Amino acid sequence: MLEVVVGLLAGLLFLVGAAIMAGPALSRGLGLAGRRRGLVRARPARPSKSAPAELHPTTVKALAATARLLAMLKENNLERHAAALRMAGRRLQVEEANGIHAMRQVLRHLRGVRLPDESDQRIFQGLVAQLQKALDDRAEQLELLPKN
Repeated sequence: MLEVVVGLLAGLLFLVGAAIMAGPALSRGLGLAGRRRGLVRARPARPSKSAPAELHPTTVKALAATARLLAMLKENNLERHAAALRMAGRRLQVEEANGIHAMRQVLRHLRGVRLPDESDQRIFQGLVAQLQKALDDRAEQLELLPKN
């Protein structure tokens, strides 16, 4: 009798171990998970449009410099330049090659921008140079020829 109890207990432990290893797939497969009715998700499970899943690190550097330039342009009430830079940044996120060309065109206009404070102007020029370098590096990686 003791052997039967020990055998059943060993079998039960074996089944529990197998169920743990199978994880949630076992409960879904057997229909034990049950459907949740009446529960609504707070946020739909779709990827966001603003942050693509895979951006190259060089592109991320360019977008970081773009964000800092946007802040400086808005601070100095240069909304038209900020809007053009923002649109080029979005294009860079969605379609890299066209975004690089759009960003280069915006940078040509930004080189003529003069800020009232000289220290802000130096920071601004440094950010423009940083963005230009990141765009050049990424264009070289993608083997793009500059469009003038």
